[in-house]
Amino acid sequence: MKNEPGLLQMELTRTSFYTIETPAEPAKLCFKLLLLFVVCLYALPAQLFPALEALHITQVIAVAALVLLVLEKLTTRESFVLVWPEGYLLLAFVGAAVLSTFSAFWPLRAYEASLDLIRIVLAYFLIVNTVVTEKRLRAILLASIIGGLFPAVGTLNGYMHGDLIEGRAHWIGIFGNPNELAYILVMLVPLAVVLAGSARYSVKIMLWAAISLYVAAIYVTFSRGSLIGLLGVAALLTIRQKGVLLKVLMAILLAGGLAFGAASWTRSDGVSDIKQDYTFQQRIATVKAGLSMFAAHPIVGVGINCAVVAFPLYAPADFKSKGALVIHNTIIQALSETGVLGFVPFILLIAFGLYHARKSARSEGLQPLGRRISSGLEISMWGAIICGLSGGFLLSWFPYIVIGLICSTRQIAGAAASE
Repeated sequence: MKNEPGLLQMELTRTSFYTIETPAEPAKLCFKLLLLFVVCLYALPAQLFPALEALHITQVIAVAALVLLVLEKLTTRESFVLVWPEGYLLLAFVGAAVLSTFSAFWPLRAYEASLDLIRIVLAYFLIVNTVVTEKRLRAILLASIIGGLFPAVGTLNGYMHGDLIEGRAHWIGIFGNPNELAYILVMLVPLAVVLAGSARYSVKIMLWAAISLYVAAIYVTFSRGSLIGLLGVAALLTIRQKGVLLKVLMAILLAGGLAFGAASWTRSDGVSDIKQDYTFQQRIATVKAGLSMFAAHPIVGVGINCAVVAFPLYAPADFKSKGALVIHNTIIQALSETGVLGFVPFILLIAFGLYHARKSARSEGLQPLGRRISSGLEISMWGAIICGLSGGFLLSWFPYIVIGLICSTRQIAGAAASE
């Protein structure tokens, strides 16, 4: 009988262990499919190997992951996670985009863009329901970094072989646009840096090699907006370093990068004479046109992804070209294409994402690595915002994926605090 309390205590400990740990690793196969899906978003297997295009590999992986998640939730009778307020703001933005298709300048184009946004929502849904531990958070960041090597290496290979667009390096698919290619790589840099800070030596070398490839690929795209975004990311990483020596080292690297960029920049348009820079004038013209579109269609805009169609009608009178141009500012793009109904939830989504990333970076509910990852996610979003000031990236998957990961860090921190 004397052993009964001890046996009872052991039984309670065993029960407590399973109560805590078993829910911590749900949907293992679903999460592995999510990792593969993330890699495919960067690697573009269908474009890389055209024979695979008919198989729709990326879509099949995503659908399989969703089906497995739904089956597990139904089996365990657990509720699905959306996360307030980001998840609801994302739904509101997508709802506004869908509404914009009914009065869009090109309804079919708007409809297809709305389908892309719905797919983004599903990816967000997968992330917040499966990335539920810091181990998984680290794994999905590593998958993103590995995936990012495909466009980085592909871009550098194309540059060395003279495969250029107006002297600028590019790759394939969505990475065929040098500006979009560069901005996506800018978003990956802080994620690789924060992981390198606590990785073992061999992984640290791999991560810094990846960072070097990203920076080199960004440079040969000659995307000025992305170069500014990269400098902003580097400055934030420098400020966030805790050690004085690390801050000094990062500051030296930042100054060296600025000096190198200034000395070796070869893009023909240059950066010195803005008034004579035609591409800069294009960007100003698209912003003015976007504001005119909003003034004419303030509720739902001209239709998601339809600003390029409406541009000739709203281009400034003194602008030389009246051809179709994309709005070169993501914020103005949201305003012009989805009106106030889409613009408000979109801006709030970004604002809450930044706020909660910063809050999680200071949370006691996360381990040091989790806090560093939260800081890296925040800086990644700032990189997207800076690049988005000179580019129209409203339909890009990657900022929404980062917001999903920010929501996951909040859940992990909240679960740890409740324990």
